Amino acid sequence: MPRLIGAVQATSQGTQAEQITTFNSTGTLTTQPRTTEIQYLIIAGGGGGGGTNAGSMTVGSRGSDSSIAGVPITTITSTGGGGGDTGAVNPTANQPGGSGGGAGRNIIGAGTANQGYPGGDGARAATAGTDVAGGGGGAGSAGGNYVPSPISSGSGGAGVASSITGSPVIRGGGGGGASYYFGPVATGTGGPGGGGNGGSTQGGAPGTTASAGTANTGGGGGGFCEDSNPFNDFGGGGGAGGYRSSVPGESSGGGASAESPLAVVGNTPYTITVGGGGAGTPVIPGYGHATTGGSGIVITKEPSVDFVDGTSSCWDLRLVYRLIKAGDWTN
Repeated sequence: MPRLIGAVQATSQGTQAEQITTFNSTGTLTTQPRTTEIQYLIIAGGGGGGGTNAGSMTVGSRGSDSSIAGVPITTITSTGGGGGDTGAVNPTANQPGGSGGGAGRNIIGAGTANQGYPGGDGARAATAGTDVAGGGGGAGSAGGNYVPSPISSGSGGAGVASSITGSPVIRGGGGGGASYYFGPVATGTGGPGGGGNGGSTQGGAPGTTASAGTANTGGGGGGFCEDSNPFNDFGGGGGAGGYRSSVPGESSGGGASAESPLAVVGNTPYTITVGGGGAGTPVIPGYGHATTGGSGIVITKEPSVDFVDGTSSCWDLRLVYRLIKAGDWTN
């Protein structure tokens, strides 16, 4: 008969189930009682595409940040995607971001380390009718540079796949660059993972319409193009929102490895902020659609936890030994 110290206590064993929570907008995560760490995917809003609106040059706006915050953690933040440049001016305030915005005229937006890649290069025509822009950077690759022959704008950089919800989903693609061209339409396509397509104007008439980044992917908006200010109206694609992942075996943006899971306290609220996409060039009827960046997303995963209840007071020593060997004993 095993030796006892004090009275034997009734115990029960169980498992706190895995919990995956998807936030498509800002909200609150309250952890389960026995949760001590979470895995996360945090993607910021994508940058808007650049271009013109009735002759007024518009640099795409930077997307808004996404984050997880609360006690006692250090806030984890993904940076909003950079806005696309225009073909006539070279402002840089909105171009850097989680992934950088595409260039209109040789000003490339930088990405943020461990979150995304830079945008691609663009060029104003040396001769009339060959204006091309760079694609926005993606979480998985840089935005495409313009191609001089055959003339083409750069496509958006690719996103990154995550299986945090069970099946792989690609998010964080950059927006394609816009083109002004006397000839066949030559526009940049959106990067896989929600990037919008660039627009084009062909010989002074509408060609293809630009498209916005896809909601809840952090995809960059496509570059916008119309003909009210000839040879200056093309714009770069927006950069994807910053991409941060702590899912084991997966990747963060910019070629980085997954981060460490986040240590948290059970039964505690944490603030989840989901960033919106940056504004792109406004709509001009007949020439294109709004080129806003796609909104971000935050997904958390609380791994399952095995537990034993009723462990106070005194124990059968043989049971203690077995629990310690199994890794199920905590002091």
